[in-house]
Amino acid sequence: MDTRLKESEWIILQTLWQEAPLDLKGIIAGVQAQHPEVSWDYKTYHSFLRILLGKGLISAVRQKKSNLYRPAITRDEALSCEAESLISRRGYFGSVSSILVHMAQQGQLTQEEKQELRQLAENLAQEDTK
Repeated sequence: MDTRLKESEWIILQTLWQEAPLDLKGIIAGVQAQHPEVSWDYKTYHSFLRILLGKGLISAVRQKKSNLYRPAITRDEALSCEAESLISRRGYFGSVSSILVHMAQQGQLTQEEKQELRQLAENLAQEDTK
């Protein structure tokens, strides 16, 4: 599997992770509810689903006149792939921590992300004292 997911792939997978199985109409409704800025037409959704199927990221089962789609990977698997891709490009960025520092300095982290990083730092500090 290609380790980096395109934004369109993330958007569709997020909808399927939230509620699956879904037919094409359900996916369109889910995407529009979660991402009102997305203005893809029917053919674009169909193309993205075909690509996701080809990559093995989703599966489809024919039911009556339409397909029901499910994610074939979990959110954690997708995040792991993204992390591996980021780490493999470490040479371009210097280090993973430099990316996080930059994001924090630019105000790009949410309060939840900041709290997760604080908790991670505490856990790492506790590991170092053992």
